[in-house]
Amino acid sequence: MRDVKEKKIRKLDGTDSETESGATDTTVETTPAAESYQSSPSNAPESASAPAENAVVEATKPVATQEKSTELKTAPVQVKKFHGFKAPKGPGKVTFGVFFYFFGRPIVKFIIMRLRITYSSRLRNLQATAESARTDCTIKDSSLAGKVLSEGEGQNINYNCEANATQGDASTANFTLNTDVPMTMVNANGTIESLDFKEVNFNGDSGDESASIQSNTVEVGDYEATLKESVVTIERYILKITGTLEQTSSSSRNLQVKDGSTIDMVLKDNDDNKKEYECDLSAVSANTYELSCDTSSDPIETTVSKIHSSSGVSTDSSKTYFTIEMDGYDSNSTYAIKTPQGSGSSRYTYAKSSSGLSGGAIAGIVIACVVALAAVSIAAIMLRKPSPPVDNTTIVDLKTDNI
Repeated sequence: MRDVKEKKIRKLDGTDSETESGATDTTVETTPAAESYQSSPSNAPESASAPAENAVVEATKPVATQEKSTELKTAPVQVKKFHGFKAPKGPGKVTFGVFFYFFGRPIVKFIIMRLRITYSSRLRNLQATAESARTDCTIKDSSLAGKVLSEGEGQNINYNCEANATQGDASTANFTLNTDVPMTMVNANGTIESLDFKEVNFNGDSGDESASIQSNTVEVGDYEATLKESVVTIERYILKITGTLEQTSSSSRNLQVKDGSTIDMVLKDNDDNKKEYECDLSAVSANTYELSCDTSSDPIETTVSKIHSSSGVSTDSSKTYFTIEMDGYDSNSTYAIKTPQGSGSSRYTYAKSSSGLSGGAIAGIVIACVVALAAVSIAAIMLRKPSPPVDNTTIVDLKTDNI
């Protein structure tokens, strides 16, 4: 109580603007008020802070020039997935969800980011309009705010985000996360942090999702499932990922992902191209599960590092958010994973013969080929047989009799 009283006195005196760690202390669990927008030259990235008020900017102004890291798998804050985007027809409030992954640090209550909204123009000769918009994200499960994760411990946290689109039709606009502006995070105790995006990792395909947030309309539910300590094997065209299945839920309902579930997974290849697969989840033992992805129609060449932190969503009504954590993951691991070129045939063909045909079928084909070859040989012999000689004498006699 004495510490709180002294803090309030210091705040009234204006001497409590920063804590010993350098983070601002608001002493309240709320987001900071909107600041004045600080503009920058038209050919330079934005320099305003994330909490600044909305502002109209040139559509050609650089945006998201800060490279999105994908190899910082132990970063304290990581972006996992954008989902559930909704926008009104015309100006108004847009909403969407973001899964953040916190690793070995406290979980924050609020996150403020900057979006670039580019409105499409109906007339070709008119330049598109753009807006720099403040975006406020609030933790969905408030009971998790302030939870301190120990070293090596990580957890996915879902946030509800909203922004105001004021300059045009939000339903046809493009929404891009502006990584040039550091995000602002408000802890449960009121302290405020600024985090540069170069210290943030983008897992799975979240980097691509952040460039066109409006494309991520699929809603992800309150359920989460993680295949931990996973290993990869390849059986013909089937990429198999086996690990320990752990599930959590913010609701009291039973967990949904189980033996026989289907997961729409997104995996990245060596060139960071997204590849989408419909994968089947099957139980191997009590807690061990196997995720089987048929790559026959779209082979993949990737690494353990690329598969680590890949994500997907279950196809059932629960829309469970599904992620993969590789066993003994090392960001420097370049262990190659490559599936063969498929034929696009039916799934799960595990024939021992390299041709994929049974022994009877192969024998039938061989016999047919032998018969056809014999027929061709006989025909060739018959065609080469000399024709009988013509009796010229008889023809001459016939002609003499006629005369």
